[in-house]
Amino acid sequence: MNHGKKKCEALKAIRKQIADLNNIQYVPCECTHTGECMGTCPTCERERQYIEEQLSIKKRKGNFLKVMGVAAGLSAITAFQEAVAQEQATNADSTLVKFEWNYYMPELFGECVTPDHLAQWDEMAEFISKFPNDTFLVVGHTDSRGSEAYKLKASTSRAKYIRQMLVDRGIDPERVKSIGCGEAEPKIPNAETEFEHEQNRRITLEIYSPERVNEIKKKTKVK
Repeated sequence: MNHGKKKCEALKAIRKQIADLNNIQYVPCECTHTGECMGTCPTCERERQYIEEQLSIKKRKGNFLKVMGVAAGLSAITAFQEAVAQEQATNADSTLVKFEWNYYMPELFGECVTPDHLAQWDEMAEFISKFPNDTFLVVGHTDSRGSEAYKLKASTSRAKYIRQMLVDRGIDPERVKSIGCGEAEPKIPNAETEFEHEQNRRITLEIYSPERVNEIKKKTKVK
């Protein structure tokens, strides 16, 4: 088993233990991925977000979040701290402060759409609908290849495409915005292999804020 697979299995076990300790119904999906693995994928991200969502709900109800019994080790502690930190609420009207869902689609947007892509868009739209008080931001990312102008245009088009898929699934257009980030925020800096480039060529679903938009504009020099 490669390092990525081991990381995936370890994090899956941590999620399961945290869910069991806090009486959260959770059955990890069986991994069918073959080849190289970075330790996470869209399915893993959705499972992580589900656990975090349930922890947030329990915390907002005043329930004590249990951590004793989680597998010992720095990775377990870090994973739990990250989960809790991403679920801190600023007030009763805001559910999430920090949230990021990486969505990978290496094919050209609008082409080669598979049932799996459609299912992921459905899940993304369903997730957004659970948080009616939040506005979301779809951020398009590219790999490092191509001119700056091309990368910004491609990332912007990809973000708009996914935003439209969400609107087509019933999401209020006012609650989802989009922006292109080009190669400014690579998941894997200095990517060399095609697999690494694919990890950078992605869509990120985040909580919207003017500050975040301005941050991206500064990185891409968009006025």
